[in-house]
Amino acid sequence: MWKIDKGSETGTTAAGYADALDWNVSELSGKTILLENTHGSESLKYKLSGYAYDGGIAKELVAETTLAHGEVAEFHYDKQWHSLLLQVIDGSGHATYQVDYEGKGV
Repeated sequence: MWKIDKGSETGTTAAGYADALDWNVSELSGKTILLENTHGSESLKYKLSGYAYDGGIAKELVAETTLAHGEVAEFHYDKQWHSLLLQVIDGSGHATYQVDYEGKGV
């Protein structure tokens, strides 16, 4: 039987990095994350880290990157991770965002 974990989160960036998605993926093989900047004019910045062990060393998977208003960032991972952490921060101002995610495992 397949295990499926999926969802959607929304939020607004701030002056300091905040967790947009802290996802335990230890039982999932294929994972997809979409991050959309839903603000009409402000940009945001994001970074993505992977953890092999709960509370362990963070491995930077995507360095800080700017996402302009209306843009979508797409991430796909088949490697085994314990968790994936997507963090967001203000770019040109407080921007709104949406994160959609889905993963499958046995």
